[in-house]
Parts: sequence; structure tokens; C-alpha cells
Amino acid sequence: MKSIRIFLLKGKESMIDHIKSIQTLGCAYWKKARNKNLQVGDICYLYLIGKCYYQIRFRLEVVDISCVREDSSCWITPFKADNDCYKLISTAAMYMGDELSLDTLEEIGINRHSQFKELNEYQEDYLRKYFE
Repeated sequence: MKSIRIFLLKGKESMIDHIKSIQTLGCAYWKKARNKNLQVGDICYLYLIGKCYYQIRFRLEVVDISCVREDSSCWITPFKADNDCYKLISTAAMYMGDELSLDTLEEIGINRHSQFKELNEYQEDYLRKYFE
């Protein structure tokens, strides 16, 4: 049985309105890249950059690892079609507090410049309590 892995993703709100995507489409789509090897069941914390957020706002679960992107209505920049991307759904309501900033993440050992990072058990335990 494979274990569930936990990751931090950073989303630029100047490119895609991730909140709109999750709230209206029920999911977020994520481009595949060389350093991302997500699997169904993996958990991703989404740190939003822009619109004055600069916070982790969502806890998402990977539900598909090869799907067509269907979020063209949520793009701020010109839409880039992607026929092979990840699909993630929210596991809890959007976090509306102000305790998951870059400073807080650094306090639990997450470098503020990380764009994609696998988290350890301590970091997951810390973050999870904000999404229960």
C-alpha cells in the first residue's frame, strides 16, 4: 500500500484565480512539471501569492493525475490549454485566518522561496489543524 505524501504548492493569483476555480468548478488544476510527481491521494497545501493573500488558503487532495484542464474561465493571463494535468479538490473550507504566512512557514522549517516542497509529518500536523 502506498503512503500518502504531503506537499506545498504556490499559486500565483496574477495568472489564475484559484479561489474562483475551487469555488465554482469544485477543483483546481495544476500543470505537471519535472519536479512534480503527484499521485492520487496525495495532499497539497495551496499557498496563494497575490490579491493580498500571501497565505496558505486550501488543503487539497489529488484526485486525477492525467486530465484535461477545464478552468479557462478562471485564467487572468491568456489561457494555456493543458491536456495532461493534475486535478485537485478541496478537503476543507478555505482558510480565512492570517496565521499561515511565509513567516509562520519558516518557523516550521519551510523555506519561503519553495515553489513545490514535500512536507514532513511535523509540518503536516501543524498545518492540518487549520483545516479541520
